[in-house]
Amino acid sequence: MLDLETFSSRAQRVYKPSSLRRKLKVLALYDEFLKKNKLSVGVESLAKWMDELGKRVSPSTLGAYARDVLSYFQIMLMDLDERKLKSLKMMIPSIAASLKPAERLTVEEVRLLIENSRYPHRLIYSLCYAYGRRLSEVLNATVDLKANTITFPILKRKAGETATFNLEPWIRNMIEEYLKMGFGTPNKLFDLTDRAVEIAFKRDCERVGIKPNGRKLRVHLLRHSIITHLIERGVPIEIVSKYLARHRDVRTTFQFYVSATEEMSKQLPKIQELLWGEGK
Repeated sequence: MLDLETFSSRAQRVYKPSSLRRKLKVLALYDEFLKKNKLSVGVESLAKWMDELGKRVSPSTLGAYARDVLSYFQIMLMDLDERKLKSLKMMIPSIAASLKPAERLTVEEVRLLIENSRYPHRLIYSLCYAYGRRLSEVLNATVDLKANTITFPILKRKAGETATFNLEPWIRNMIEEYLKMGFGTPNKLFDLTDRAVEIAFKRDCERVGIKPNGRKLRVHLLRHSIITHLIERGVPIEIVSKYLARHRDVRTTFQFYVSATEEMSKQLPKIQELLWGEGK
């Protein structure tokens, strides 16, 4: 049923010993329920367990047990049914925050947006997505074509901290074309405000047929999108967190930490292949 050994190995990097011991006790109870009722691990069986527990524990305890099981789902990278998660949220309002997924665009929507936007916005959207950067970081990026690198200031960190990435060929071609058109310089690619770009983003989304569908259409969706797309493609979360998202703590990305090495960063796929396949 539950793989508590693997969970414990991963979770000890995330939780304090006392918290981990509590979670393991709760998971042992959930595992016992699964075996007794011959059920599979997942949201549906969790909901049934919550039904049974709700007859004898307080709502706060019920929410705490549900969160502990959800932490197992996250750390074990389980593919969850979003509709069932929403139903569980209705059953147990106290776990609502644990169930809210990050808003994002689909790969197809990102491709459509980039292919049908004009400079400078086309380049801004591409950089936000390809390197998982925040809008303000992209607007303050510098490029070194000789070294074939692009450097972004890292927000929410101490002053002067930066992240430097190699330029993928399609990004380099886009930057060279952009500079030839006289839009900017390597040391100052953009002369736009965040607000101006956000207005353009909503306009461009509307123009290419990207509808909100409950999402707030903002440039930051591109950062959420690439992180989600890479994880869905099977790239280890610790690599996405360390080399792309640049989160200080990988739990900000998805609830567990495993030390990443420079060699592991090579597992990141080319964003061009993600968007257009290998043929373009």
